[in-house]
Amino acid sequence: MKITKKITKKVMQIAAAGFFIALSSLFCSCMTARVEPEADCSVLEIVQMAQDSYDKGNTADALYYYDVLLSRYGTDASVYVEGRYEIAHIHFKAKDYEKAAPIYEEIIAIFNSVMPGTLPEAYRKLSINDYSKIPQKFKSAEN
Repeated sequence: MKITKKITKKVMQIAAAGFFIALSSLFCSCMTARVEPEADCSVLEIVQMAQDSYDKGNTADALYYYDVLLSRYGTDASVYVEGRYEIAHIHFKAKDYEKAAPIYEEIIAIFNSVMPGTLPEAYRKLSINDYSKIPQKFKSAEN
């Protein structure tokens, strides 16, 4: 009887270990590797990749995709402002004000130096709004 209980207990331990190994491999297989944007990906496609990554909690990939966006399409001022704002906003949401503040300052300076209506006005308003919430110690002396 004691031997049967020991064998049953051992079988249950092995089964439980197998279950946890299978469960772990399931979670690992669900994790996806970063997908490199195709050379012909549009601005919208890259932005969508970044937003999807951020929505899944993967800020490193989101930042990577915004960097790709800027390297490929950053000569377009509208795309540049959008990409820089999104990078700043990710840092802002993470309370990494040291990284966010100078980007917001750059965006605000860009809007102050261009003719109104040249760039998407929403990014100026959003940048000013977020920037106003950053503690003063992270802002440059000029602001």
